[in-house]
Amino acid sequence: MSTRAKTRREFLRDAAAMAATLATPSLAFAQEYPSKPIKIIVGYAAGGTTDALPRLVAPGMSAVLGQSVVVENRVGAAGNIATTFVAQSPPDGYTLLGSSIGQIVVSPHTSKMQVDPLRDLIHISMIGEGDQYLTIPAELPAKNYKEFVELVKKNPGKMFHGDAGSGGNMHLYLEYFKSLAGLNMEAVHFKGGSQIVPDLVSNRVQVSLMTYGVIEGYVKQGKLRPILAFAKQRDSKYPELPTVAEVGLKPLEAAANWFGLHAPKGTPDAIVKKIHAALVSALKTEDAKKGLASLVITPGGDSPEHFTARITSEYETFKKVVQQTGIKQE
Repeated sequence: MSTRAKTRREFLRDAAAMAATLATPSLAFAQEYPSKPIKIIVGYAAGGTTDALPRLVAPGMSAVLGQSVVVENRVGAAGNIATTFVAQSPPDGYTLLGSSIGQIVVSPHTSKMQVDPLRDLIHISMIGEGDQYLTIPAELPAKNYKEFVELVKKNPGKMFHGDAGSGGNMHLYLEYFKSLAGLNMEAVHFKGGSQIVPDLVSNRVQVSLMTYGVIEGYVKQGKLRPILAFAKQRDSKYPELPTVAEVGLKPLEAAANWFGLHAPKGTPDAIVKKIHAALVSALKTEDAKKGLASLVITPGGDSPEHFTARITSEYETFKKVVQQTGIKQE
């Protein structure tokens, strides 16, 4: 048997051939993707904005990809159950996460998670973002933000605020709000924003943070009353509402409300590009445009690089806010 050592040229040739052989299955897999239905996992109950946005873009994505795109709800732990499920799923592009901001940049600092969303997910794109409104029951004896603050201060510890899950972004924002405004209220945790509404309407919970799409009908019926915009400028839908900066709570401008699409770490770049292209196309359909407009959500569609950079920045911002408020998932 020959024991002749390979020349450097032969070694490089054989190494290149081996690399090509190893890469071929992954490349072929990416080229044939998708060959079966795709799931978008949502960590909150049906009816809220986090659930509504993936359902708006799913038909358009399906049309581009040639396979069904379905939304599946796995609720609990402020969205952490869904985040963990997707991060631990095979990185093949068939299991995606439809997120709200809290799952990605807040929960890692407020709870003991099995995964790190920043590093264990690929951040494909933002689906959209929009403002939030501090909202109270219409039957509460307060007509505006100033009267609400006065009412809470007259009843320390006797009033409740509702959030979409302990340790999530809504919980954090409301605790931060109470701290800045000097209010003493008790927290009540739900499994999603839509589940808060019945208790808010009936005045069992006295305040919460809501998106326009969730509260619009109740405001028109005279059952709910928005009193403050968590935004940098007044909103055209409720131009009479002051912004957080206008009432002396400027730090709350950081309380953003975006929704994104993510894949497990290790998903091939070629598949990520296909998913991103499908989402961008879906956001341009008339049905998606109308749906987003009705929810007062600005369409996303940014690149994975831009979305990742924003997430990385906000991850550090909310790490500091959590340290200030001291909240933890219960």
